Amino acid sequence: MDTSPGRPLTRARITELLGEARTRTLLLVASLSDEDLRRQHDPLMSPIIWDLGHIGHFEEVWLVENVDGEGDGSEGLRGMYDPFRNPRSTRDGLALPDRAGATEFLAAVRGVVLDRLSGLDLATTTPLLRDGYVFRMVLQHEYQHDETILQTLQLKHGDPWVPPRAFGELPEREVAPERDMVRVPAGRVPIGTDDRTEAYDNERPLHHVELSAFDIDRTPVTNGDYLAFMLDGGYERAELWGAEGFAWIREHDIGQPKYWVERDGEWWVRRFDRVEP
Repeated sequence: MDTSPGRPLTRARITELLGEARTRTLLLVASLSDEDLRRQHDPLMSPIIWDLGHIGHFEEVWLVENVDGEGDGSEGLRGMYDPFRNPRSTRDGLALPDRAGATEFLAAVRGVVLDRLSGLDLATTTPLLRDGYVFRMVLQHEYQHDETILQTLQLKHGDPWVPPRAFGELPEREVAPERDMVRVPAGRVPIGTDDRTEAYDNERPLHHVELSAFDIDRTPVTNGDYLAFMLDGGYERAELWGAEGFAWIREHDIGQPKYWVERDGEWWVRRFDRVEP
């Protein structure tokens, strides 16, 4: 949803945005079993139930404990939801809640947040509240963990995850444009931002860097493009990879993306969509 600073964050708007984000989060996990929620599907990813609790704890720290600017935030995230104390690969060993415990925690925190919201002075110049910064930050954080959950679901063990909703029939496939590249000239370019209403601290400040010239595709790489790379021996050609990358490919006998399988001379993607050349 639109959270741009051009649209004022009234109490009603904040409530609407927080509700939309939570509906999105819970919809993603609605079809998962309790076992799937608690399982560590890949050492690079958390158990999904950890992500749910972490979302609630982050909201608790910033929209309950520190929202009015009186808390100093020095304690920050803590306990099992502190991501620095508990690396992803170890989180399946934590005393994580079950689905009911996680959803009750999320609902309890949200109830306190909405109670506190009713008494806040949104026109204050307090840094956290100015321009709705702290609410935008918490929204972005939940959206980011929705992305993380989706990444985990792509690595899910067992039956593939099926999205909880669809948007009707796909439009008729258009012919992909001919692959083309453009030259980006060398020069001094601005990156980052000075915006403090939405941007995280690691996105600030606006600054300039010198870039060398480079080529880039006009359009995103398609599955068909990648299939052509594979059929051209892309995984066998060391000159296309860095030394460490090619050594990893050899060590793990990698010859295609994860979840791609070959059947009777044709390549298929997980959930069995055929890769068109």
